[in-house]
Amino acid sequence: NKMKYEYEALKVGDADAILIRHYIGNEQFIILIDAGNAGDTSIIKKHLNDYYGSYYIDLAICTHPDSDHKDGFFDLLQDDEITIKTFWLTDPAQYLDVNDIQRYKNKENATKAVRKIWQKSTNPNLNLIDLALDKCTEVISVTDGVQHPILPISIVGPSDKYYGEVVKAMVADYGIKTYEDSSKEAYDDTFKIDEKDIKSVIDNDEDSSPYNASSLIILYEPEDGKRLLFAGDANTTSLQMMLNKYKWLRNVDFLKVPHHGSRRNLNTSIIEALSPQKCYISAAGNKKHPSGRLVYWLAKYGNVYSTHTCNSYIHCQSAAMPNRNGTVKLYPLKKKE
Repeated sequence: NKMKYEYEALKVGDADAILIRHYIGNEQFIILIDAGNAGDTSIIKKHLNDYYGSYYIDLAICTHPDSDHKDGFFDLLQDDEITIKTFWLTDPAQYLDVNDIQRYKNKENATKAVRKIWQKSTNPNLNLIDLALDKCTEVISVTDGVQHPILPISIVGPSDKYYGEVVKAMVADYGIKTYEDSSKEAYDDTFKIDEKDIKSVIDNDEDSSPYNASSLIILYEPEDGKRLLFAGDANTTSLQMMLNKYKWLRNVDFLKVPHHGSRRNLNTSIIEALSPQKCYISAAGNKKHPSGRLVYWLAKYGNVYSTHTCNSYIHCQSAAMPNRNGTVKLYPLKKKE
């Protein structure tokens, strides 16, 4: 195995900030998937400097417009030391139809109206699409089927059709709480082990947030044959559509568990189809994030790790990647059963 790469989930509570460093020959490429909340920017910047020695991000991807995934990008894009070459997100203006344009009088008004979902949660005068267009070399609207021209990374969900459906709900519900609050109770793994009951709990609910339904699902396939799936906050409908289309996408080596390990974003049939050998969860460590019952089911297939039990990040690297100073051995939240 000559492939050199590493991937890691930074400790940002109930938020996401995922980094991949991929080498082509001796040249490093840095990929950032989501940037956490506004206060998490310093964590990302420090990590880039400490371990990569670079503030140059080749590809940034914002999976969806929830504040715990997008707000950190505002400070990164406004930081003169940080360079982001290419930015991927999904532009709702690409899905305007004739009726939408008529409703808002013209295309300019319609574009502004639907792009409001990308406003910073604490400052409506800042819009992520506008800022990225101003600061990045290229900004690309992506959904299922988009592949990077150089890096082995692609989008495998949601489909154009499904995004077109949920974006209308996002715009209509803008400003209305459609997400699951974190719990103030601590992570709980003391429940009675009754697999029938656990299966019923996991399979019973679907995440109702249109924002999470819009979340990009990212596949990273380095040339050593491994499949790494970063699921953002995708819901079960989007993940099942992915599996229906990409029937070969089974038995993945790694899964970044959607929505901080909520029980509403995976079900037992999707977990069985993916059979992830290793799972990372980015979570604060409360009763909902991650769900102890979901962790139990994931551990049927592989080790499960959560950022709430690590010092600052969860890290994994290919065999050819040299060990780096400061990285400590991690212990799983739950080992494979």
